Amino acid sequence: MRDSRSTYLIHLFAIAHAVIVLMCYALNVSDELLLTLATVAMIALIGVRKGQNISIIAISVIAGNILGYLFGTYGAKVVALVVREPAIIHAITTFCFTEIIGYGLVLFYGALNRGKEPTIKGRWTPHTFQLLVIIVVILLARIAFSYTFGELLQGDSVNQAVKLFLGNTFAVIITICINIIYVILLDKYAELYRAWLYICATLLQSVVVAVIVAVIIGYDFPFMDAEPFATISFVQLCAVAFIANIVVYIITMLIYQLQKTRRRIKRELEKRHLAQFRYNLLKQQMNPHFLFNSLNILNGLIEEQKNEQAEEYVRKLAMLYRYMLKNEDDTLVTLREEMDFTDQYIDLLKVRFRDGFKVRYELGQEFRNRHVVPCGIQLLIENALKHNIAHPDNPLLIDISFDDSYVSVRNNRQPKLTTNDSTKMGLKNLSQQYKNIIGDDIVVDQSEEFYEVRLPLI
Repeated sequence: MRDSRSTYLIHLFAIAHAVIVLMCYALNVSDELLLTLATVAMIALIGVRKGQNISIIAISVIAGNILGYLFGTYGAKVVALVVREPAIIHAITTFCFTEIIGYGLVLFYGALNRGKEPTIKGRWTPHTFQLLVIIVVILLARIAFSYTFGELLQGDSVNQAVKLFLGNTFAVIITICINIIYVILLDKYAELYRAWLYICATLLQSVVVAVIVAVIIGYDFPFMDAEPFATISFVQLCAVAFIANIVVYIITMLIYQLQKTRRRIKRELEKRHLAQFRYNLLKQQMNPHFLFNSLNILNGLIEEQKNEQAEEYVRKLAMLYRYMLKNEDDTLVTLREEMDFTDQYIDLLKVRFRDGFKVRYELGQEFRNRHVVPCGIQLLIENALKHNIAHPDNPLLIDISFDDSYVSVRNNRQPKLTTNDSTKMGLKNLSQQYKNIIGDDIVVDQSEEFYEVRLPLI
């Protein structure tokens, strides 16, 4: 569903950015601080509306400032190809950037929120104060950096430092590895999260990495071929390395959060499919026809005073349901357990169908400890009897075979003249279970003479 309020918010801020630029040009004052404030405000408002946590919004604010600088520098050159007036160039550039970053954030936050429970958006919470503190610190750091390193990072020196950084593979690998470890540790100890601790830890990490990388580049480690800091000063390298580390940290954090979201969605889908499979399985076994037939058979045995057979029938029926309840939370069972359960199920069916069907199999010792999805084989036998005629004069033959990869359930086809419409939900859910557990699917093979389903052995 499209978020119209966020769309209006983005358009409003884009227009505000353009107006700020034109007003500052008219008054001949710097627009840097006002544009930064407007960008930060937009990012924070969208983040709060989308229910994002503080760290993600803080990262977005930092990323927005860095991208704004790059877009303002290089985007203006593109706009200058068709427009000559500097104020108009700057206004168009900042308008376009605001639109792009706004919609980019909406898409990114939407990806992070996928699979989450809906949250109340836009409400003031105790964490909002922490967010304000972080934003103020980021703004102060931005201003301080401009005044302290602004003159050092001019045109040629920036390009030279960037080339030195990218040209030193060891420095790049060190930066990436440290940030990956740092992001993982942040997530692992998320329960200790405090706004001030997050700011201090991230700044400290960035400073340490900047110094390490500056030393590596300055001494041309590990080759040590060049004169130390011959072409650029240690302070300039530290400044560029600091910015590079922040960029790498942001990219690492965003990728990590997206991967975390994907894993969460996968887990939720697995839980949903498993729940659906169990529900359909339980519904199939507890359906009125199954219970009605079972109780009728039991009643007939009692009326015929076949007390021992009735007791045996009740015992097997109880064992059938005990197995299902026992393995309710298990995703896999051994083939030995599954075939014992299948034998009990076949014994119950024999009382009803007598010699109308035959199940043939031989379970070798080498397969007994392999694993399958619980009740899968039983489900295939039930389906075979549901859709085919089972009569002593023309018995339904069900063959179960095993090999290194599959357990196969195959029956000859003798379709009933009238059958209930099949939704095939049982097979679909069984298939989904194998996809979730091992990433492999069941195999269905059929012709006019036979129908066969192969379940992967695990």
